[in-house]
Amino acid sequence: MDVTLPAVRAFVAVARTGSFREAAISLGVSQPTVSTAVKRLEATAGRRLLVRDRDGVRLTELGGRVLAHAAAVTAAADELTALLAGGGTELTVGFMGEAAGASTSRLLDGVRRASGGQVRLRRFDFDDPACGLLTGASDLAVVWPPLTTGDALDTLILGSDRRAVAVPVGDPLARLPVAGPADLAGRVWVVPRSPDPVWRAFRHPAFIGVTDIAGEVGSSAIEETLELVASGQGVALLSEGTDEHYARAGVVFVLLAEDCRCTTAVAWRRADTRPVLARILAGLRSEALLPQGG
Repeated sequence: MDVTLPAVRAFVAVARTGSFREAAISLGVSQPTVSTAVKRLEATAGRRLLVRDRDGVRLTELGGRVLAHAAAVTAAADELTALLAGGGTELTVGFMGEAAGASTSRLLDGVRRASGGQVRLRRFDFDDPACGLLTGASDLAVVWPPLTTGDALDTLILGSDRRAVAVPVGDPLARLPVAGPADLAGRVWVVPRSPDPVWRAFRHPAFIGVTDIAGEVGSSAIEETLELVASGQGVALLSEGTDEHYARAGVVFVLLAEDCRCTTAVAWRRADTRPVLARILAGLRSEALLPQGG
């Protein structure tokens, strides 16, 4: 059975919205049409791609791998449509607040020049560290590695930043120029709630050698993290750049050792081979925003 573009679009829409009903609304078709299209795609695969449960619709393991390729197919079709219509390509750049940095505006300028079309920004929180790339909600993303993506994504480093601990302004730690694991022992920590185990582990105090942890408080976004720190609920492992982009009264950032760093990167789906992405990356490299090679 041939794979059709409508079936691929239906699958991507359901995966993106988590609902057959919402997918039908977004595509402007009936819900039975979407269900039939997805069933055809599953018949081709010979296995389930989506599973309905009480929380909605979730991807199977195969469905997750298929989604990255399916999103690339729909994106390429949209680019072809725009090209035939004589216009530029509209692209969505996802980003996480913590990953925003000095290179972000230059990245967006490069995307605009290479695509010749409109560029939309979409912000994501801790529940999606891949910033919409795996669901097809974005075409490119500024991310904060490491991520659990298997071979679905490619990345290029934008820059690095010192890691730091955010503490309440009245905390004794706030007077230290640099903090180490011994200084951070016996603390309650604000940690991210995220389905990505690798991303979450890198942001846990155990990663920097803190073993004496008095407790943990979960957070779903950078603003929530800073609010929890300011109110004395705990301290948080962030980055020096966070203080520049999210200045928060009542919070002080104490740097960790010089060799304790994190990176920001531009990421895209490996299956997305559209010429517009190749132009964007070539343009960014030529401006020395991104490192050559890799």
